[in-house]
Amino acid sequence: MEDQQFHARRAALYGYAAAALQFPDETTVADLTDGEVQSAVRAAGDAVGPREEVDRLIEALDGVDRDGLESAYNDLFGVPGADGTYPVVPYEAEHTVEGDVGEKQRRIATVVGLLEQFGLEPGSEFDERHDHVAVELELLQVLAAQRAAALADSDEEAADRLARATATAVDEHLVAFVPDLAHAVTAEVGNGPDDSDAADGAHEVYARAAELAAALVERDAASHPDPASTQGVTTDA
Repeated sequence: MEDQQFHARRAALYGYAAAALQFPDETTVADLTDGEVQSAVRAAGDAVGPREEVDRLIEALDGVDRDGLESAYNDLFGVPGADGTYPVVPYEAEHTVEGDVGEKQRRIATVVGLLEQFGLEPGSEFDERHDHVAVELELLQVLAAQRAAALADSDEEAADRLARATATAVDEHLVAFVPDLAHAVTAEVGNGPDDSDAADGAHEVYARAAELAAALVERDAASHPDPASTQGVTTDA
């Protein structure tokens, strides 16, 4: 029998990574730095696997305030450079489709359809495109949470539908996007954004958050077609 707690913990990890990769407001930063939340996320990391990435993100958040995170976010994602390009683009279509505007629009429309199918609609204050990394991670959070709830209700049909939807989202959207984004963020932070007003360490939060997101996505992709617990399971080579 599937472990509903495992999927609840996956949801917590995806939610934490999503929160860390969205534009920081006071509520989000308070949640990310709350001791009880961090303890729960560490426990989830132990259960699901990416504990090292969780620890690195929490350590990076230590002593960083909202103003520092906002400056760092703008350095990385929000303010174009002198050539009009952004240091890092947080949108799926820009990482997975080269040059074809029509194909980019179709990919974004597919993401919107998935969001609508599972009742996820960004709030009115969210002014990013729907293929923003934080939105797609929240989609995985919702799918994992709904799967945990379906298992709690012994609704195997719903759990199976959610497993297949998760595999689709991971395979067709996130696995070709999030690891590439993590590499881009880490490289940009390593190079040191120019003329930054952000406090020391604030940029590191986004690198560590992207690495956690990539670890989660790659873990789910590796357990294809079903991102369930593989503990105690062996497969023939």
